[in-house]
Amino acid sequence: MNLALGMISRVNRAVRRRVASVAKRVADIGRTRACNVRGRVILLDVESEIEEFRANTYETKEPETLEWIERYFRRGDVMYDVGANIGLYALFAAKHLAGECRVFAFEPEALNYAKLSKNIHLNGLSGVVLPCCIVITDQLCFDTFNLHPENFEKIVAGKKLAAGSSMHSFGGVEDFTGSEFQPFHVQGAVGVPLDYLWQSWGMDFPNHLKIDVDGLEDKVITGGAQTLQDQRLKSILIEVSGKLGDADPILQRIIQAGFTRVTDFSEHSSKMLKDMPYEDCVNSVFVRGV
Repeated sequence: MNLALGMISRVNRAVRRRVASVAKRVADIGRTRACNVRGRVILLDVESEIEEFRANTYETKEPETLEWIERYFRRGDVMYDVGANIGLYALFAAKHLAGECRVFAFEPEALNYAKLSKNIHLNGLSGVVLPCCIVITDQLCFDTFNLHPENFEKIVAGKKLAAGSSMHSFGGVEDFTGSEFQPFHVQGAVGVPLDYLWQSWGMDFPNHLKIDVDGLEDKVITGGAQTLQDQRLKSILIEVSGKLGDADPILQRIIQAGFTRVTDFSEHSSKMLKDMPYEDCVNSVFVRGV
């Protein structure tokens, strides 16, 4: 009898420890996180496993993007963040320049856009960072925005929609590798060319352009042909596959517009991204006239 009672007691203690551990993890996820990013405190609303990953790797996943902002951005500059997700780099740019700038953060995925907006407000940057729920593409249009299942099925508990996801497509159902996928969810979205934003809608012209759109880079560049030729655009950071290097046709179009690739930046953490779908993707930085 005593042996049985002792075993039951040990099982109960183990269950309580497990419940406490799970409860702490849930509490840690569902909270505002204060991230110290290169000496700047940035608040993030964290509710999903994907957002938790982004918060935990804020400084380490793409250090070259942070370095690009620190090296080239000046007070009064305008940034277009194409593929802003939940706002990590739009927020960092605004914090780096103490709010003396303008950032247009383009993010069409509904939950990402909602969290982007919330993070902007959390950091007191409303009016400095302007969230825009549109797709940047090569023509003015309406089409489906198809959510890739990768994040939701492999990362999110319960396989449900959550903020922080990526790898989606506009119009078709092919990801950045060219592989077809069955959408986890489908939204409607408006597509707008880069050139149209400032030529027809009167948005401030960008001095810096970040492009992270998981396979839609060619359409962004095509729709921004006049933007790339304009001398007011000082620098570009774009994420593409690193397999072709400077021979990549997308990068060649940027070079032909008068930009030079700057190569002394840190790179994606190869260890962190190993065996992930985008382990071969790299950020390339281009500066005009160097």
